[in-house]
Amino acid sequence: MITDIKVWPITTQDDMDHIQEAADEDGGRSLIGPTHFVTKAGSPIGAFSVESPTVYWWMHSKKATPKDSRAVFQALDAIMMDRRQEHYIIPCEESSPYYGLLEKHCSVIRPIEGRDWTLFTNKH
Repeated sequence: MITDIKVWPITTQDDMDHIQEAADEDGGRSLIGPTHFVTKAGSPIGAFSVESPTVYWWMHSKKATPKDSRAVFQALDAIMMDRRQEHYIIPCEESSPYYGLLEKHCSVIRPIEGRDWTLFTNKH
């Protein structure tokens, strides 16, 4: 055998729990929509996603109100739930007028020093 690294699709909740436990043991690493996990000598050493549940959104800075944005966020959440995407990512620049809305309704995925944007994930 040349390598003992194997890649497996995540097919069960047990797979996901096992990978999350390994990521937590490695300093609380964030898993973003993993579809596959990696083992070495039978032990999990990583995970990756070949499909990222990511939402990019724009709202007019002068015509859309905070109330409009909350309604759109609720519609977006319903659409994602309909697609069975319980968790999804929303990148947002700190200068965006919607940054505060996301801070109130979402969780930050590990802040990155020196960044000009933040990755949020919806709360469920």
